[in-house]
Amino acid sequence: MSNFIDELKDVCDAEWAKIKAGRFFRLVQNSELQRELYIRAMVEVFHYTKNNAINQAAATFGEDHKRVGLLRFAMKHALEELGHENMVVNDLASIGVDPSVFERKPLPATEALNGYLFSLAIRGGVIPRLGYSFWAEDSYEHLAPLLDVCKNRLGLSDKQLTFFIAHSVIDAKHAEDVNNAIIRWVESDEDKEAVKQVARTTLFLTGQILESVANEF
Repeated sequence: MSNFIDELKDVCDAEWAKIKAGRFFRLVQNSELQRELYIRAMVEVFHYTKNNAINQAAATFGEDHKRVGLLRFAMKHALEELGHENMVVNDLASIGVDPSVFERKPLPATEALNGYLFSLAIRGGVIPRLGYSFWAEDSYEHLAPLLDVCKNRLGLSDKQLTFFIAHSVIDAKHAEDVNNAIIRWVESDEDKEAVKQVARTTLFLTGQILESVANEF
């Protein structure tokens, strides 16, 4: 199964490479746009993060009640995801962003990601959704260019970057839990392909969110 984890990581790394070659990450280097890019990107992060606990819990709906371990994992994970969007609210408030910014409707790409995850939860269940959790809980190395801008160019402290800094501590444990869940419950070739497909699709949609943010500038 460690081979499958490696395969899944390769899939995610390939998608991240496409994202990091896109317009958003190029614009991040433009000092005149950095603050606004960060704010707009984090508003979209808020709009999908607020749904993660809910669609994780919804993924248990069609699961066999006898798969107690899998259900316990998913429900516990969902509970621990509750409220993480408030880190985004607090981080932006710390740099003077009015909370009314979160009243703005999500971009179409963000709506697409949310819709896909809710659809996946009902039609696919817990197993395929592991493809999303696998990278979402372990994405900080890929977001390093944005974090570098926030810390070294915008001058933000760790206390102003709780979604990246404090959240990463929580997600390190979640990433370990997700890997263990994949090792334990993703057994068939069909399940493995489903997990890979969800990883590709959710990363593609995340890339579209960032490109949509970039296109506003």
